[in-house]
Amino acid sequence: MAKKKGKEGEMSIMDAVDNLSGMAELDVTFEKEGEARGVKKDLHKLKELKPQEKEETLSTVKGTFKTVHKYLEHVYQKDKEQLKDRDMQRGIKAIMVLADEAADKLDKCTSLFKHTYKEGKVSEIKEYKDLRAFFSKKILKRFEEVLETEAKWQEQWGAEDDEQIDIERQGLKDLEMVKRDKEYELFYIRKDDGKPFFNRNLLRHIKLVSDFDEIIVGFEGEDPLLRINILLDHEAQLIAEEIRDIARTELGDFYADAFYHKEVPIISDTIKMTMSLMLACNPHNLLENTMGKVCTRYLKDFHRFLRNILASTEYERLISHSDEETDKSTKALLNLIHAFSFAFFIHSGKKQEMLDYLSDLIKRASKGKPLKRREGITTDNFLSEIFDIHDLVTDMLKKFPSGPLFKILDIFQERNKKEGFDPINQGNSPYYLFTFSSGAFDASCLKMPCPTFHTHINKAEVIDEFKGFLRHFETKKELTKHLHFNLQDRTSWEEHARCESLEKLQKKAEFSEQFTLVTLSKKSDFYFQAENYFDINSSKDFMKLLEEQVKSGEECGFFFSKHIPQKELHLYIKKIIPIIHIHFFGKKAKLARKERLDFIEIFYLFLELKVLEIIKPDTFTFSCKDGIDVGATTSGAFYALLKFLGKEGKWSIEEQDHLLWILCGGALTVRERLVDYQRFSRMASALSILGATFTKEHDKLIKVLQPLFHAKLFQKIKGEF
Repeated sequence: MAKKKGKEGEMSIMDAVDNLSGMAELDVTFEKEGEARGVKKDLHKLKELKPQEKEETLSTVKGTFKTVHKYLEHVYQKDKEQLKDRDMQRGIKAIMVLADEAADKLDKCTSLFKHTYKEGKVSEIKEYKDLRAFFSKKILKRFEEVLETEAKWQEQWGAEDDEQIDIERQGLKDLEMVKRDKEYELFYIRKDDGKPFFNRNLLRHIKLVSDFDEIIVGFEGEDPLLRINILLDHEAQLIAEEIRDIARTELGDFYADAFYHKEVPIISDTIKMTMSLMLACNPHNLLENTMGKVCTRYLKDFHRFLRNILASTEYERLISHSDEETDKSTKALLNLIHAFSFAFFIHSGKKQEMLDYLSDLIKRASKGKPLKRREGITTDNFLSEIFDIHDLVTDMLKKFPSGPLFKILDIFQERNKKEGFDPINQGNSPYYLFTFSSGAFDASCLKMPCPTFHTHINKAEVIDEFKGFLRHFETKKELTKHLHFNLQDRTSWEEHARCESLEKLQKKAEFSEQFTLVTLSKKSDFYFQAENYFDINSSKDFMKLLEEQVKSGEECGFFFSKHIPQKELHLYIKKIIPIIHIHFFGKKAKLARKERLDFIEIFYLFLELKVLEIIKPDTFTFSCKDGIDVGATTSGAFYALLKFLGKEGKWSIEEQDHLLWILCGGALTVRERLVDYQRFSRMASALSILGATFTKEHDKLIKVLQPLFHAKLFQKIKGEF
């Protein structure tokens, strides 16, 4: 149930519209999918609610209509000019259509009001009656006044506007998606016909709604998200230094004779790129030290030069030549470009400053009480603390303007500059997370958004920087392969184009040896045990389906590179599934849906471990569309698995901090929120089972798992940072 309150207990208009959406979607049959607690769920479960809970739900329904009424009064009195705007009129009418829809559904689907009102109808509630009266007598009258000079205004309100109002009404129903920062990439991408998925009018109306919230709710103290810009500037300066240091050898080789050829455009651009990097390295250009151009902007310049060079015809011409045909200075140029591309993906984030910032958020959220850190706590205790942190900080951030909402509004303000979903070019840079270390091999785990540029829903392409990153592997003898776990759903219309572009890259001869792609969908119905899979409680049937899903490959959303022997993989899957069933689920004949969700999560982790062992990459990543929810929780879970395999049941303070950074660092800097609650909850549930089982029977489990892997894999296995 929405309970966002201001200084005097007012509900926000954002939550009021969200509540109306939930009411309007009520159905006689209760949905099976688990939902966050809210008005919709409370109304569905009305018979199970206690008298006090019924009153609270009724109070929220009343408060919803009252808040919408206040909003209309505000627009009527303060924003008279806005009422002349046809888009504003459509938006207001859309809210009222939604309110009437909600009232109609409440009458049909609940008996909420029968114990209070004679007929038990919403039309009897004073708050709803007042809202309808104000809209009819004031708002509609004002619409008529401002439009009376326009010919045929009644007809325009009718046939012409009905479609637009319906679009806005549906958009308002999608407000929860906007608030929860779900599928925000669709605000960048266009449909097949070239039209955007969401029109500008809807976002403009949401902006008016959010402005109203600031007036009636009020915000106390400085917005804690304002510090993000300072943190990002510090991180940009550190990133620039790391890129410079990683490419130091190539820089020296390039500058040995670069100035003798600076009239050549690609040489000139590379010099400019290098100068931008050096300026980004300079601490005098930090936000707190200058009124001019800052490190963040210089690093963006560096990235822009790098991308432009990689896309140039001259670069394409140079890489088309064989090694024998390439002279020394050209090799030095190409090596520097590829070294910069590589460094751009493997640099470290500024972990400690982010952790300090998160610590300040927690302290502020807990009213001045710092987080008490405990050395050597169990997995369950640690995860419980993260749940508490998530609740505290999220509740505190709700008292300030929504970071994700304003991120979306920024997209529309910069539509021409940021056409297409291009996360790496839109402030979501990749970076190093930890090292998988064992007696068999070591590999660096990277945080990485999907390295694609997605313009239309059916058109996406891999960015040139990622290709440059892969080409660097060819020039370094110590580097061989990058393993890319793509966690998107190749069967979904939203993500198929991005998945397909990665698969095409995998199949290109130039990249096939150094790039290994594995797609494991974390969005499908099977992964969520929804729709046709919801009631499959039999362990035998479930495990058979799990094996069939993976073996079906692309048809079910999976993709495995040719570098992974299918026979070996399928044999492993056949063996690991019963091991998970026996040791983590006690050979239960039936598995509840939550247990099946945990089973799938644990299975994915062991499948990832096996693929990693087969490929033995130098770098690997768990990549989703942006790397901040699915990617972050998968990276965090894999880091924890390495800890469990290494017989480390307790968490040091440093390890706790590191996992917290993996989970929340990207979400805070990129979307100005914490990691998605549902994704974190699912990860935490699986880790709780893994941690408890490994604590009880570590040696027994290793003995059972050992025959499925090479002997040295579990020797000194751990996640280093």
